[in-house]
Amino acid sequence: MVAQLSTSEQLSQLGSTYARIFAVVMLFMLPFQTPALAQGSSWMRPTEVEQRVDPLSAIDLQFMASQRAEVEALANRLGRRLTNQAERDIDTLQVILDRGMIDRDDTQMLQAMGIVFGDLLADTLDMDWIVYRDRAGRSRALRYRDSKTYLFPVTMISRRYAAGNRRPLADIFDEVVAETRARLPGANWR
Repeated sequence: MVAQLSTSEQLSQLGSTYARIFAVVMLFMLPFQTPALAQGSSWMRPTEVEQRVDPLSAIDLQFMASQRAEVEALANRLGRRLTNQAERDIDTLQVILDRGMIDRDDTQMLQAMGIVFGDLLADTLDMDWIVYRDRAGRSRALRYRDSKTYLFPVTMISRRYAAGNRRPLADIFDEVVAETRARLPGANWR
């Protein structure tokens, strides 16, 4: 009878040797990886802020349309409608707040008003709705063309109102428009 030779121990030693060599090579190569290879790993580039801009999804569009409809329903209770005319719609939003038609802690309804407010900003500043993603999460935002000028109007009303700030919406709108226009490309020539 011939004894069977076992190579499993030798193979496992050889495999673990290759694994160690691979690990050392990869550790050496990490600083030289391209961003495509790194796939945006924040631990490799801690000073770089990760952000991504995407178009609104079908779900975003549907959700925003339903939010606008809820604000429209509130405006209808006042005998008004939303017209996409900044001065008139801001006045309608202000009356909704002043009459207490939305509770201070009804974040979803306050953010629905932020969407309508954002529509008015978008029309005034020639901006488009996008999805903005960064380390903090995902937000619906406005962006001026392909620039890095962003506005986050969805929470502009809800954060202030929840904190007890009763500053008139017209003042907020005018301030945001003025500050944003100053940051737009070519602002020095306007």
